[in-house]
Amino acid sequence: MKKNVLWLLLTVLAVASLTSCGSDGDGSVVIPPSNPPKFESVSGKYEISDNTSPYESVELGASGDYVVTKRGYTSSQASAKAKGMLSLEREASLTRAATDGGIIYGTYTQIDGNTFNLEGFGVIELITNGGGTVTGISITPSGGNEMTFSASKAQEMGSDELTEALCRTWKVIGGVEKGYDHYDGEYEYPFDANDPGALKEIMFTKSGTFLNLYNDNTIEALFWKWEDQGKMLLRGSWDNIWYNDDDGNFTIQFSAGNRLTIREYYVENESGEWYDNTIELEEKNPASADDDEVVIPTGESPLEKVFTGNLVDIVDDHGRDQFIYQNGFLTQVKYVGDSYEQSYVINFEYLYLNSSKPATEPDVRYTKTREDGTTSYVYDIWLDEAGFAKDIKSTHYEKDGTTVSFDFESSCRYDSEGHLVYMNEGREEREYNLTWTGGDITSIETVGRHTTNYSYSESLNENNLMFFYDMFDMDIEELKYLYWAGLMGVAPKHTLIHSEEMGYEEGVYDYQWEANRILSKRSYEGDDAWEEIVNFTFVE
Repeated sequence: MKKNVLWLLLTVLAVASLTSCGSDGDGSVVIPPSNPPKFESVSGKYEISDNTSPYESVELGASGDYVVTKRGYTSSQASAKAKGMLSLEREASLTRAATDGGIIYGTYTQIDGNTFNLEGFGVIELITNGGGTVTGISITPSGGNEMTFSASKAQEMGSDELTEALCRTWKVIGGVEKGYDHYDGEYEYPFDANDPGALKEIMFTKSGTFLNLYNDNTIEALFWKWEDQGKMLLRGSWDNIWYNDDDGNFTIQFSAGNRLTIREYYVENESGEWYDNTIELEEKNPASADDDEVVIPTGESPLEKVFTGNLVDIVDDHGRDQFIYQNGFLTQVKYVGDSYEQSYVINFEYLYLNSSKPATEPDVRYTKTREDGTTSYVYDIWLDEAGFAKDIKSTHYEKDGTTVSFDFESSCRYDSEGHLVYMNEGREEREYNLTWTGGDITSIETVGRHTTNYSYSESLNENNLMFFYDMFDMDIEELKYLYWAGLMGVAPKHTLIHSEEMGYEEGVYDYQWEANRILSKRSYEGDDAWEEIVNFTFVE
């Protein structure tokens, strides 16, 4: 992808919708995100005045992300004019490593009113006087000793509608970069979410922090301020020095659905070079109006809600998993490895059963541990009021069990009968819309790819079996364990016998159910061989 060395002009084009914030050129108006971010009430930048502190400031973002700045940190672009502050792919000379370049960035959870767990950094506690004003900060780095310093909350911009709407973390979901220069001529590069150098998140805060996070965990920490709020015009700077020119100016508007589309445009009059960059974003961790009112039912276990027949003991669908239950809960999954794959164990924790659990912490967690005892992944799950998985954060680790390999966030939505109707697994081409009729899935749209239709026998799916990948072509990988724990909706009412991917002859399948296995075959001319796709046993 072309590295951006041009000055920045960002224009965010909005979908037509209603608000009082402003309008685009054709008279249509746009909506900023309607609900405050989840951590709006505790967000802020806390500047440490004690020069003995190794840290200059700790900032808690409104979307649950934090920024720790080490004392003495200076941007690699200090004193430079505002150039290329936002590109679909990082420029190596502009970036800093997330944990060793003076800036530490990650997510946080609230332990109690003034205490926060900063993932990958440690625990902080804000110290206040009798009037609630922050006067100090206690920092306990992971594996280190507690340190206490004088601190105060940094001055913030006004709490007007536009500032409130902008100041949160945004995820990059698409875009295209194109332009012309004398070296390459005209070029065009689509956004590649899997590129290690691709832009991943953008964070704005009320204290003026403007931060870009890339897939390889490098970051760019900058500053921003309003240039002309009436025109929705912002300015950015590498070092908080503001030049009397147009470099670093960009304008914003908002679209419905907590989304932004960013257009970056520059023309060099003397050389004729130009650059045009479109970036699409959506809000990270959007809050719903009733986020603080979710009450998870505890009167019946998750398994009782979903499984009316026998519970599975062993399921072999691309791996032989054994399921262990206790007191109405799935507590463990065991996999016996072979010459190709290590054995592993997945342990479930039902944190919501602890009545004193802070609302910001996950309701359920499951952790996969390898044969050698190292952690393979951790899934944190927040449940909806029906007790089904709503928001999921997964973190996957390298073989050492401590180095993060990759992470992503997933979301699920259900209808009033407990049917899964939407899932975004969080990775490319894994977003699904499910249509249910008469208790059965009748079609699934894989967004951006295809739609598959399904038909069923009159036989009941008595044991509530649900095989997302092998039968419904939903590539959700480790999320499947949520279903077997009773945390991802209910299964189709009847047994599936036919699926047909629209417009694809070889994507037509028939299914045959037997006592302990399911067979499938492609149902086009010349292919009549049944193949076992999954087998299973039940708890006696």
